[in-house]
Amino acid sequence: MSPYTVFMDIDGTLVGHSQYPSKRVVDTIAKYRAEGHRFFIASGRPLFSAEFMADRIGPNLDIICSNGTVSRIDGKVEAKHLSTNALEGIWRVANKYQLTVHFFTLDNVLNFTPVVKEISEDGKHRIAGEDPNKRVAIKTLEQLRSQSGRIINAIAIESDLEKVSRARTEMNTLTGVHASSSNVDNIEITAHGVNKAAAILRVCKEMNQPMSRTMAFGDGSNDLEMLKTVHYGIAMGNANDEVKAATKFHTTDLEHDGVAVALDKYLGRRDEI
Repeated sequence: MSPYTVFMDIDGTLVGHSQYPSKRVVDTIAKYRAEGHRFFIASGRPLFSAEFMADRIGPNLDIICSNGTVSRIDGKVEAKHLSTNALEGIWRVANKYQLTVHFFTLDNVLNFTPVVKEISEDGKHRIAGEDPNKRVAIKTLEQLRSQSGRIINAIAIESDLEKVSRARTEMNTLTGVHASSSNVDNIEITAHGVNKAAAILRVCKEMNQPMSRTMAFGDGSNDLEMLKTVHYGIAMGNANDEVKAATKFHTTDLEHDGVAVALDKYLGRRDEI
C-alpha cells in the first residue's frame, strides 16, 4: 500500500481529561509509522503544548498547531502572525463583550490581567498545556501592539454561549481575522485564510503527498474544514453533531480508541483503499 499521511486532532480525539493517549492508540500509531505512513498532530494548541503532547504519542511526530498557524516538519518550524490591525480589532471586540482573550506566541501565552473568570481544566490544557509558567501578564493595548510580530493566534473561553456566538460573528467581520470554535464555549482566532485545512494543503504540497492518500481525525467544529479536505475525514464518535453530519466517515469515540479502530480498518487492509 502506498503510504498515507494522517492528521490527528488532540483534545477529544487523542486525549481526554487524563491528557494521556491510550496504550492501544499509541501502539497502533507506532505500528503504522513503522510501515511507512506519516503522522501529524493537527491541533489548536500552541506549539509548546502540542510538542509536549506529541511526545506522549511517539518520537519526532510532525506537527500542525495553533489551528494551522504553525507547522513543524522534520524539526523545521514555520509560523504566520496576526497583524497589528487584527490585534486591535480583537481587543475592541473582546472589550465590548467582556471576554478574556489568551494570545499565543511560539513560546508562551499572553493574558490580560486579571483573568476574571475561572477556566475549566480542559480550557487550561487548551491554553497553556500543563505549564503555568508559560503565562505572561500584559495590561494595556500598547503592550499588545508591541507583541504583534510574535503573536500567532488567540483563544477566548466563555461560559455565556450567546455572548460567544455574537463575539465570534463580529470577529469574523474584522479585516485579517478568522474566528472558529473547537467547542461551543470558545472562539479560536487566527489570521484570515489560516486554518488546519489550509496548512494540510500546504504541507502536502511541500512533501509531494497526494491528497488521495490523506486521512484526518477530529471532533470539533475547527476540525471540519480539515476533515472535508483530506481523502478520509473521520469524525470521532464523540464529535459534535455538526461534524458528524458533514462527514462521511465515522469511528468509535475517544473512550473506545476511535483513532486506533479506524487506522486498523483502513490502513490495516492489505488491498488498496
